[in-house]
Amino acid sequence: MKILIIFAFLLFSASAMAEPIRFVAFGDMPYCQPGAPDRCPAEEGRVARLMAQINAARPAFSIFVGDTKGGAEICTDEKVLRAFSWMTLADHPLIYTPGDNEWVDCWQDRGGRFDPQERLALLRTRFFPDALSLGQRPMPLQRQAKPTVENARWSRDNVIFATIHIPGSNNGRPAEPGEEAMESLPHGATALAEFTARDVANRAWLAETFAAVSPATRAIVLAVQADMFYRQTCGHGYGSGYRAFLADLAPLAARFGKPVLLINGDTHLFRHSRPLASAPNLMRLMVPGNRDVQAVVVTLDPEAAAPFDFELLGEAGRPPSAVPCPGYALPAGAG
Repeated sequence: MKILIIFAFLLFSASAMAEPIRFVAFGDMPYCQPGAPDRCPAEEGRVARLMAQINAARPAFSIFVGDTKGGAEICTDEKVLRAFSWMTLADHPLIYTPGDNEWVDCWQDRGGRFDPQERLALLRTRFFPDALSLGQRPMPLQRQAKPTVENARWSRDNVIFATIHIPGSNNGRPAEPGEEAMESLPHGATALAEFTARDVANRAWLAETFAAVSPATRAIVLAVQADMFYRQTCGHGYGSGYRAFLADLAPLAARFGKPVLLINGDTHLFRHSRPLASAPNLMRLMVPGNRDVQAVVVTLDPEAAAPFDFELLGEAGRPPSAVPCPGYALPAGAG
């Protein structure tokens, strides 16, 4: 009994004395424009400069939340795999979760009328060949079973991190009857089947992530690409591809009770808020992108009264990325 009491005390003391964790989150870059190909090297150079700033910040790791290319760039192998050239500049582990521009939207005319399933298969083969992160100092990851090998999980100082493959464009789900933006979303039975299988896998990965907690777990950090709260914020758009996942997330986060951070890109703005009224312990961080080649340094101190601190790195656009609706025209911490 005495030994157990001593062990519990040491466990509590280690948790209480744990240092804050610093990592970087970014996404949605570089966005080259086919109409101005001469400017693409400059955009790639901005990302390379950002990587130098990220390295100088000495994060434990970086998380890239998708969209390694602009939506108007044709989805050739060269464009889809271009990110390797700058991801290898990371002198620390870099974890990547795909966005819609790399595969979901490739069926569109502006994407070159590629088969999205074939582009997704390419991503999985080239970016996720093993259970290691990217970067010059890769770290081991736990990966979900095939086919969703892009879903990863790891722990640092009793904080659980997970990436979940939820891209923009309604998570790759064809629109429901009457849903807005039907013409811009994937369509057909093949797309619906892919979405359905991946949605089941994503929700299982989410449940397993929360099931992995122990009394010592201090916080959970989830990273996806999609802005799942766009419709909630702007009052229009689509949301059927996110509905079931959010319905699972809210009670899981609320039951956990400790800090939960949900990171996403997609809308290209730096914003943070608490979007789930039933889970007030969940903070959403949306990272900038597109014109704003910036990253967010996240300092996570789960024992602090304000557990999350966010600091921007990089170059804002001139002009910056556009605000899509009044709901996102609020200060960074309010939208």
